[in-house]
Amino acid sequence: MINNIASYDKFAKHLGAEVVELKEHYAKVKLKVQKHFLNGIDTAHGGVLFSLADYAFALAANTSGETGVAIQADIQFTKPAVEGDEIIVEAKIVTRSQRIGTFTAVITNQKQEILAHFSAMAFFKNPVRKKG
Repeated sequence: MINNIASYDKFAKHLGAEVVELKEHYAKVKLKVQKHFLNGIDTAHGGVLFSLADYAFALAANTSGETGVAIQADIQFTKPAVEGDEIIVEAKIVTRSQRIGTFTAVITNQKQEILAHFSAMAFFKNPVRKKG
């Protein structure tokens, strides 16, 4: 299941997002900033960073065989990305109840400079019940 979930996201494919690493409740993805991703001041549009972080979060939330859907997402921008930058996002789970998972992601560039912080919550439609 883990190896196949990345292939389902048509928008991420359209952006050119690549999966670097994927394991249970964790994803690392990257994307090169292209000219058509730039806004009016020649920095990467915030929506590009948000979309890549949302993709990493979606992957991390759906690696365990459960269906996790976003119910909240938030981003704080700290530094702009420019054309040619490689944006890297690492998303991971922070807390989990039976139906709700909280995730965090750090968005960096190829110099390991932090561009943004992302947080999101997933609702698990079909949670795996733990035996006990």
